[in-house]
Amino acid sequence: MRKLATAILLCAFSGSTLGAADCQEHPEEEWMSVFDLQKKIVNEYGFAIKKFKVDGDCYEIYGWQLDDAGEQQRIEVYFDTKSGEIDKLKED
Repeated sequence: MRKLATAILLCAFSGSTLGAADCQEHPEEEWMSVFDLQKKIVNEYGFAIKKFKVDGDCYEIYGWQLDDAGEQQRIEVYFDTKSGEIDKLKED
């Protein structure tokens, strides 16, 4: 029974971490401000933000971008906390 419980926990944990980005770690005092990154996300990347959060060593958003046909496409994007550069982009 203990082995089954351990296997279930390992599967659940590994499934939740498979999609995460691998952002470089920076001291928090070097992180780009949330306000500055949000401006960059909207003005430079052209993304609309629905949800913004910190995920480990990454900033993460859920939102939308326009595809080539002008349709809204849902996205999940991980950003480097210091530079604001995209670390990982997942499109639905």
